[in-house]
Amino acid sequence: MKYFLQFTALSASLLFSTLLQAACFPDTPLTRPDSRYEAANASGTEVKDKETGLVWQRCVYGMKWDGAACSGIAIAQDWKTANKFALDAKWRLPTQAELEGLSEKSCSELAMNSTWFGSGPSGWTWTSTDMGSTDGAVVVHSGSALIANLIKKIPLYVRWVHN
Repeated sequence: MKYFLQFTALSASLLFSTLLQAACFPDTPLTRPDSRYEAANASGTEVKDKETGLVWQRCVYGMKWDGAACSGIAIAQDWKTANKFALDAKWRLPTQAELEGLSEKSCSELAMNSTWFGSGPSGWTWTSTDMGSTDGAVVVHSGSALIANLIKKIPLYVRWVHN
């Protein structure tokens, strides 16, 4: 019985990982193809969305673009800290609509274009959009594109943008 349970668990995990790899729907054109984006600086640390004109950090805060992938450790910040850091530079938190605009609609996981934004962690990311409460703000999940309203004191991922 012990080996049967181990075999069942192994089989289930292999099936689950196969399903995750097939996260984009076949025969469905991508809504956020690679051609929509371009490097906005020589180092490739910034990505320009050619449709919106917005320039995004390629990696979430704390990670650095090494020319092939985002490396390092993502640093989660609460909403107030994320806004303060952004104001100290040229960046700002994106609106809900802007961050949702990075989501690939024909894939279920990873929701963002994997060539330009896919090497970072999957998780909740702050937006500047307020839900009518001084205590909460809208967050978007970078893996599933789900939306929620969370308390601003919770440390979450940050991906800044500028015009």
